[in-house]
Amino acid sequence: MEREARETNAAGALWDFAVRLYAEPGVSDACLALQDRFGVDVPLLLWAAWLGDGADAAALRAGDRAVGPWRARAVRPLRALRRHLRHTVAGLDEDAQEGWRGSVKRLEIDAERIAFGILAKIGRRRGRANLVPFATVFGLEYSSPELELIEAAARRLA
Repeated sequence: MEREARETNAAGALWDFAVRLYAEPGVSDACLALQDRFGVDVPLLLWAAWLGDGADAAALRAGDRAVGPWRARAVRPLRALRRHLRHTVAGLDEDAQEGWRGSVKRLEIDAERIAFGILAKIGRRRGRANLVPFATVFGLEYSSPELELIEAAARRLA
């Protein structure tokens, strides 16, 4: 029971941090640019920022392995459907299509929240945001403006 409470608290703290970080100026655009250009998993990235110095290579790989099946079976299919619904679907009324798109977006966000719950069980939050290990593990240029912006915003929030 005590372990469950700790995990619930960690998941809630991570979710709150991720929502606040994503709302920081420029962060959502930076996350989506990294997602679209390099296939970055945004919940994994925001979790790495939350972990701070606890985001070492072993923790990042463990998080990626743990959340990978959920990402593949739920998050990505919902994202693909939501993006598909941006374009006209023959035979579907525009208002109905927008309503469906909104419903799918809510499901996608719920699926990402579940992903954060999975990630909250791995690693320990320490120190300030440091996305160098994330960039190294996932083959990104750390000096990218997007990663630097996200890291700076995470440091302001911590």
